[in-house]
Amino acid sequence: MKPEPRIRIDDVNKIRILVCHLIYSLGCPLNRDQLAEITSLEQAVNYFDLMEALEGITARLCTCTEINGVPVYANTKLGDAAAREFGNQLPQSVREKMFEEAVKVYTRDEIKKDGLVSVRYAERENGTCTIGVTIKSEKSGRQKYYLTISAEDKPEADRIKKRIQHSPEDFRRYLESYFEEE
Repeated sequence: MKPEPRIRIDDVNKIRILVCHLIYSLGCPLNRDQLAEITSLEQAVNYFDLMEALEGITARLCTCTEINGVPVYANTKLGDAAAREFGNQLPQSVREKMFEEAVKVYTRDEIKKDGLVSVRYAERENGTCTIGVTIKSEKSGRQKYYLTISAEDKPEADRIKKRIQHSPEDFRRYLESYFEEE
């Protein structure tokens, strides 16, 4: 079986749509560094093309605020509309890979902020959801586990997320006991 050829997005307007699609799909803002990391997966987007796209995106599609010196992008209503209307013009394989990477990167970065367990999910185009769960080590405070859970639909993803968030310590202890050596 031949490996799937890499798809590269060079068109700045399509990169802007991809950025809006990622923010819309995740349902939360992303910072410049996160966007660079996500879109560099399999070299789908050139860093300099991304920077050019981000320079022109804030006029109408996104807002940009600086947090600790790092630009953070959030969709405007027009950006959400662009994601819904034009997101399907991007190759599905790129949308799915970038989305999965976005969940992973966002969840990893959120856990750095606080708590030992971070849960984030995003809905895919086919209605299923990808849930990213990051668990920190109690001793080191660094990531110990990263799990991706697939849910059939949004209600199931909400149920799983709420259950983990309701008792994150129980979930962390369960995983640690499950993976303990006997």
